[in-house]
Amino acid sequence: MAKDNAGLCTFDPDAPCSTCGNKGEIFCKPDENKMIVSHLLEGSFIIMAVLGTGLTSVLLGTVWPVLVFSIFSALFFLVIQPRITCSHCPYYAEDRFFLHCTENHFSPKIWRYHPEPIAWWEKIGTAVGFGFLGAYPLLVQLYGAYVFWMSRPDLVSLFGVVGLFVGTLLTLALFYVVFFLLYCPHCVNFSCVFNKVPEEYVQAYLERNPVIKQAWGRQEKK
Repeated sequence: MAKDNAGLCTFDPDAPCSTCGNKGEIFCKPDENKMIVSHLLEGSFIIMAVLGTGLTSVLLGTVWPVLVFSIFSALFFLVIQPRITCSHCPYYAEDRFFLHCTENHFSPKIWRYHPEPIAWWEKIGTAVGFGFLGAYPLLVQLYGAYVFWMSRPDLVSLFGVVGLFVGTLLTLALFYVVFFLLYCPHCVNFSCVFNKVPEEYVQAYLERNPVIKQAWGRQEKK
């Protein structure tokens, strides 16, 4: 982890933000409001998914469905994603133990900062991780609803099972839609597989932050 914020303008209180063409175009400064929104979206989905897989575990008489999701979610957000995605983000260079960004806020920074672009295998890991995070609880809950209906066709209870599935689906859709449409097009983790920031803003940020620009240049030469 960097101890001097890597000389990035993101952490420089004297940075000429008012004259920067990136102002309002990318999320290059910490924003508490965006952080709160991202946690509400993530938290709502996680809660619904845990409730849904938990009920499925009860119906199936085994703890594995909810245990697998809970363990994977914790590892993904606290260990895996911070390494393969977040450690390449400028926010990871900040001199503090917990990540202070607009998205994966409060994750412990147990890895070193990687200013170079995200590698192809890390991009695949990010896509697979988010895919599993969304698909697993939905598939498990569908299977639980099927087993419940085949063994105890009680419409009132089935509505409860299906209700949790719908709640999980809606919170997941809201989480992904807001992030992909409103966060990813402005995120400063430019090499992320989901990043949609226009090239002109990427280049402008790199010019203002030579540490990252040099790391990107070295990566391109390999």
